[in-house]
Amino acid sequence: MLKKGIILLFCSALLTACSAVEEKLSAGSPLEAASAEWVEDEAGKLASKMDSLDERIKKIEAALGDGSTVVPAPSGPDLAFNDVTENYWAYKEIMALSALNIIKGYPEQQRFFPERSITRYQAASMIVKALDLPLSDSPSIFADVPPTHPGLAEMMTVYEHGIFKGSEGQFLPGEPMKRRHMAMVLQRAFQFKETNKAVDDYKDVSRTIEGYEEIKTISQYGVATGNDGYFKPEEPTKRSHFSAFIFRALPFKNN
Repeated sequence: MLKKGIILLFCSALLTACSAVEEKLSAGSPLEAASAEWVEDEAGKLASKMDSLDERIKKIEAALGDGSTVVPAPSGPDLAFNDVTENYWAYKEIMALSALNIIKGYPEQQRFFPERSITRYQAASMIVKALDLPLSDSPSIFADVPPTHPGLAEMMTVYEHGIFKGSEGQFLPGEPMKRRHMAMVLQRAFQFKETNKAVDDYKDVSRTIEGYEEIKTISQYGVATGNDGYFKPEEPTKRSHFSAFIFRALPFKNN
């Protein structure tokens, strides 16, 4: 079941943390080791987190099945997205987010357009829904977001929560979101903290680029894994990839 998978994910992460502590103590690492109190606290957070996720997991399981059988592709008038079939690599992630009303796609066309680049506004909207953030009623502070923009509330919400910062007084709502900016946004949104977990450096991610630390951090949590050692930080993020990243980050909500 999906819930079991998420539980195993957290348990694995906790065991990894404990293992890392043991290795550092035996190796005499100069880094500060986690205390027993920290490990107990993390275990408590794990239990609390699983309780809070229970309802969301039920919704996801209802959309995807219990994992013991192949999830059939929707068909007929109930088809959610006719361009996301069951053999698509991100089918389960997209269907789960659709069931949670985090994504809607293009209902009139019954399409999700998974290979298109996600825009900054679309990413902001997904994050607001994923985190259940109350919508802002503040006026726009961005020169390129007029009061009539349909996404004004979502964009001001992520700005006020420090998730998006804009650029030189603009939000750039229709601009594709680069993968390194995606990492920065997800790190802020889910408040991921850097861990002691070792991850291989990406061949195309210099330690000097903006977003290096955020890319490293979300990789430590398994939210992003790259492809054959490459992260492609300057490339636009596809809608399918952003959906997968959000899906993997959801268990860490309110961490």
